[in-house]
Amino acid sequence: MSKNDTMNQHIRFMGEFITNMNALTAGLLRDLRTQYGISNEQSSVLLMLSHEKALTLTEITIRQGVNKAAVSRRVKKLFDLELVQCAYANSDSDKRLKYIELTERGMAYVNDSRSLIADLATEVLSDIPHDEIEETRFVLEKINSRLKGSGQKSTAVIQL
Repeated sequence: MSKNDTMNQHIRFMGEFITNMNALTAGLLRDLRTQYGISNEQSSVLLMLSHEKALTLTEITIRQGVNKAAVSRRVKKLFDLELVQCAYANSDSDKRLKYIELTERGMAYVNDSRSLIADLATEVLSDIPHDEIEETRFVLEKINSRLKGSGQKSTAVIQL
């Protein structure tokens, strides 16, 4: 098999893997989202905010790859449900920028989500040797680091 064929096979697999993971986590979190009264897309915003201290609407829009109006509606609902709040940046930053961060209730949702996902991961990975899990994590971290670098390049182009 040629290197190009192998790469295409890996790309197809990763696409299928990501689709399956998204479907599985969406289904797994359905009851929790219902309990909090939020959509899958709003859940995605909360989980995104859990990885960052605070983000602007523009940053969320870029990361979700949708229009700003859609993100504004999602975030407004999260404000209404008291899952997010405005955060004020340090005194050196532009005061016109509106940063959004999780509230305690929003963090509770994130913690509940992570607990459900951790339980599933433990079940799915239970018979895979520890060294294989570590090797996979190492490779995925390397890929993730490169994706972040590519994302920053595309963000810089968008902001030009």
